[in-house]
Amino acid sequence: MNLRQKSRFHAPTSLLYLLVLGLLSAIVACSGGMMNSMMTTRQLQSITVTPASATAQSMSNHQVQFSAMGHFNMNPMSAAPQVLWSIGNPFAASSMPAPEGVSINGKGMAQCTTFVGTVMVQATAPMDPNMPLSQMSMMTSNVAGMAQLTCP
Repeated sequence: MNLRQKSRFHAPTSLLYLLVLGLLSAIVACSGGMMNSMMTTRQLQSITVTPASATAQSMSNHQVQFSAMGHFNMNPMSAAPQVLWSIGNPFAASSMPAPEGVSINGKGMAQCTTFVGTVMVQATAPMDPNMPLSQMSMMTSNVAGMAQLTCP
């Protein structure tokens, strides 16, 4: 086989190699761009509710003040997000309604009146901190934090 025949034999293989290499480079470049754009959006990752567990005492009118702290993927890493306060999960299809005699308001103040027992208090916020609470639903990406409230 002479030199000219060898170069013809390797030309299709080299061309195929260059095409595959170019395609892989394009895929890596595109996926890297998507990852960078995803990582440049500030997102809520978790919510911590405090106190984690509380008992409503008669000396405080059977009320407990809860607060929520959001933890984000970029600075500022922690902030108090706007949250929807509820007794139980407000978006679960199988969720039971809050029992009568226990409630929580939009500022996280829970109150036991006639209910005796323990319930879960939940603070829910959209993952996107720019989304208004009024647009949240079971179909949006939400983050929740929970605490326990005991009504004696």
